[in-house]
Amino acid sequence: MSARIVFFVIALGIVGAFAWAYHHDAELRKNAMLVNLGDPNEAVRELLGDPSSEGSCGKLSPAPVKCTDEYIYKYYYSVFQPQYEVVWFDSSGKVLGEQHVQRSEERRVGKECRSRWSPYH
Repeated sequence: MSARIVFFVIALGIVGAFAWAYHHDAELRKNAMLVNLGDPNEAVRELLGDPSSEGSCGKLSPAPVKCTDEYIYKYYYSVFQPQYEVVWFDSSGKVLGEQHVQRSEERRVGKECRSRWSPYH
């Protein structure tokens, strides 16, 4: 009996995680369209929330020339083909641009394998 309860709780947790990820991604997709050039980074954080990653420009795709900071927002529901929203900022904290990036899993795994087995390590 206790094994059934544990299984049910685990299954409920997995379903809850998928529901949260779907809702998160729908909100991110909807709010990403509201980001405009020249918006301050505070407005972007208010619309999209805290970024999954932030730092130097050009981590996922080529960045604009005047880029000094980059926010990356991850879509969680797309497990096998990772998707991201990337927002670039200039030195004054204003939006320079944004881009939807989709990476294939095999490309990412291929890069990991090449770097892991490279003879130059």
